[in-house]
Amino acid sequence: MTLPRFLLLLLLLVLAPATALASGPWYSDVTEASGIPSLKYGEGVNFCDLDGDGLPEIFLPDVKGRDRLYKNLGGFRFSDVTDARGIKERGGIGAVFADLDGDGLTDLYVVRGAYPYGINVLYRQVHDGTFIDISEKAGASGRKNGISAVAGDFAGKGKLDIFVSNWGTNTLYKNSGSGKLFFTDATEVSRLSEEGKSWGALITDFNCDGRPDIFVMRGGFGKPEDSRLFVNTGDGSFRDTAKASGITGVGWSMGAVSADFNGDGFPDLFVTNYDGPDHLYMNDGTGLFTDITATVGISSGHSIGAAAGDIDGDLLPDLVVAGYAGPVRVYKNLGGGKFTEVKDSGLASFTKNEGVALADVDGDGDLDLYVANYDGHNRLYRNNLGSTNFIKVRPVVKSRPAVGAVVKLYKPGGLGKRDALLASQELQTTYGFCSQSPMELLFRLSDAGHYDIVVQFPGGAHVGRSAVSPGVIEISAQ
Repeated sequence: MTLPRFLLLLLLLVLAPATALASGPWYSDVTEASGIPSLKYGEGVNFCDLDGDGLPEIFLPDVKGRDRLYKNLGGFRFSDVTDARGIKERGGIGAVFADLDGDGLTDLYVVRGAYPYGINVLYRQVHDGTFIDISEKAGASGRKNGISAVAGDFAGKGKLDIFVSNWGTNTLYKNSGSGKLFFTDATEVSRLSEEGKSWGALITDFNCDGRPDIFVMRGGFGKPEDSRLFVNTGDGSFRDTAKASGITGVGWSMGAVSADFNGDGFPDLFVTNYDGPDHLYMNDGTGLFTDITATVGISSGHSIGAAAGDIDGDLLPDLVVAGYAGPVRVYKNLGGGKFTEVKDSGLASFTKNEGVALADVDGDGDLDLYVANYDGHNRLYRNNLGSTNFIKVRPVVKSRPAVGAVVKLYKPGGLGKRDALLASQELQTTYGFCSQSPMELLFRLSDAGHYDIVVQFPGGAHVGRSAVSPGVIEISAQ
């Protein structure tokens, strides 16, 4: 029986997923009217909601100029507040936003390792919203050839340490927890003092033992260097397990991102390669990885930055890969360890792309995109997703973001049941190459119904919530 045309169209509308992308490109370029100028030497990008209005500000280090901070005015409009907020230095490469002293205000650490390199800068935010440079007295202003920084709670006690990736010896700054933002160099005692050329690091609990590990991206011109996976032993030290874990074959990595790409609840790993093909590794949950690049459908290479997130609203993390020799590529996650490149992504074809970051820039519940470009072609893109159903989770400990918390989304009535797991995400600071998303985790929903959530906090505490409605929810470990 042949259905009338109008009934067939109605049936297709009913069956279509509620989270389907609007017809046309995934993204639209909104750079021109954003108020953010074309910075010549863009390397990294950091998003952070500094004033608590739900709209993330954007910080853009400038390796050969003045670092810039832009306030989000809404509607993809920004205003330069660099001077007003007390950001004075120049020459930043990578940076990290984090509440380092636990006072509920986000601080900023900037790495300055080139042209010529100077001391790293630690800005403490005070209650009027301005930043004060406390670099010299904070104990974390090492003068090295540094590239980027990442913050993590390595001891599970609610204090964020800082790991700095350098050309030379990396540095781990241990947070004293005194409330005065004073750090001590714990590199030697942590067994992290190996020489090399490091570009960045990713902090994730790869072996799912409740302690954050460190993946370090390394390499250089004419000198391939294996990346490192430092497993947290729990006694204040780390041991390298990269080769034993199966992470090999990338000769020059400058960026990496972890996400639960196949929906089994474990953090997988995507690693960019400046000197060859990028690699995707699947995690078995114990920190052992399988390289599935050859069969997964990802063909990118000669890349620098990367970001992962559910761009199209199907609860599967998609990939954005910043090609340096080629354009930014978007890969749709098909499930089952398969991806396909999105040909109609809407992204420009510029080369020399470096850091990329995903964020809900306009507060409508989908992931927009910013691309840092070393040739003056920085771009801001709006996500064209059409649905409005989402749950945005903000895990907190003592009123500050619970960095390292893992949030799992379950089917209604399936709280904690493995066969009811829909998606899992971990709250991280920086990722990819010198980039950062806001301190929140976004889950797109297929409907406006209720879902169950479990949050595993650093230190082992688990908090569950049943029948969570769409919207923004803050979940505390207290």
